[in-house]
Amino acid sequence: MRALIVLGGDPPGAALLRRCARQADWTAAADSGLAAFHSAGLVPDFLLGDMDSVDPGVLRRYEGRVPEERLSRIKDDTDGVHAVDAAVKRGAKEITLLGALGGRPDHLLGNLMLLIRAHRLGARAEILAEGLRVCRVPGRMTLDGAKGETVSLLALGAAEGVSLRGFFYPLEGGRMDSGFPLGISNTVTADTAEIAVESGDLLLFEFFR
Repeated sequence: MRALIVLGGDPPGAALLRRCARQADWTAAADSGLAAFHSAGLVPDFLLGDMDSVDPGVLRRYEGRVPEERLSRIKDDTDGVHAVDAAVKRGAKEITLLGALGGRPDHLLGNLMLLIRAHRLGARAEILAEGLRVCRVPGRMTLDGAKGETVSLLALGAAEGVSLRGFFYPLEGGRMDSGFPLGISNTVTADTAEIAVESGDLLLFEFFR
């Protein structure tokens, strides 16, 4: 099952949201992520959050029409955490996150950590924005047709046994950690590039042309 979750960061464009919604089996708006569905003329399957940032007028249009989970405003986690958990609980194995970038830097970092949370819950997650994909490297992956693209790889904590083939800056069995951003702004130089990591959480930032 593929789930789509729209968070309250920089809103996705209507075309991107509609494309992701068509590919999803279940869609959810987390708090002010509802505004993106409203702007695109779409109705999510689920509404979740403490509703502290969504426009009250927009919220009234969907209350009673969409199943919802209302969260307390007194909490030390985020609506995004609960949304990922809700998707996994419903059987999602693939999760697309929109509206996860921009805004407050602490929320941005927290949203990147949702990629790790999804992995630990048994699902694969990615963040999409215009011209950008962010995901956790799942041990081994290939990039096809990406020659000339800019790619950054950043470890959350430490990542061991990192190998990069088909890049301007190759690496073989190296170590990346959050104290030294070694993997910023690499370039794909081959028709097929390979990324491998033996252990740890390594995030891929792929910038599309």
